[in-house]
Amino acid sequence: MAQTRGKVLLFTDDDIHVPVNWVEGMCRPFLEGAAHAVQGGIAIAPHLDRPWLKGALRIWCASVENPAWASPGLVGANMAIGRQATEAAGLFDLRLGPGAAGYFDDTVYGWAVAKAGLTVLFRPEVTVEHHFDPSRLGLPAFMAAARRMAASRAIVDRDANPTTHPPSVMMLIAQFPGLAARFLIQAAKLLISGEPDAGFVVRDYDYQLWHALRRAG
Repeated sequence: MAQTRGKVLLFTDDDIHVPVNWVEGMCRPFLEGAAHAVQGGIAIAPHLDRPWLKGALRIWCASVENPAWASPGLVGANMAIGRQATEAAGLFDLRLGPGAAGYFDDTVYGWAVAKAGLTVLFRPEVTVEHHFDPSRLGLPAFMAAARRMAASRAIVDRDANPTTHPPSVMMLIAQFPGLAARFLIQAAKLLISGEPDAGFVVRDYDYQLWHALRRAG
């Protein structure tokens, strides 16, 4: 980004199939002066979709499909950033994202653009297909994502509130009943159908975030 000179930067991922109207559809709002950043739609490839892939599990597969529900921040698999937004928000935080903590680099960047008072437009009609590795649909992959997401969120939260005390042991104890209940549900689902349970994965993320915030001090 520091080396670019173009008016619009288009972002996607290495496991994405883009539609024929991708460049025009994502860039048109900038040419018309309607946006400073654009979030396009992201659909899970049909052969990877599952009936149980809902809620947090679907979001964690980078799904951005509902026209009535724009994602917080930005999702890098299909986004565009105008020059004015890059001048206001700067560069990405290299402590976050792939190759580092794992997540939230694009999300935080979107927050920074919005905080600068600039317009972030959601264009779900310009949709790319996400052809991720099928192994991401397994419980181990979701739990690994929960750990990386928690590590990333701890960095973000500490930056936002550097004087906040680490979460207490009592806060962890309060999570145990819900985590234990969802663990039993998850165990049953694994035995019956092999499916991950969204409730368990979310509570595992909360547990991992507690640890990450404690480590961050």
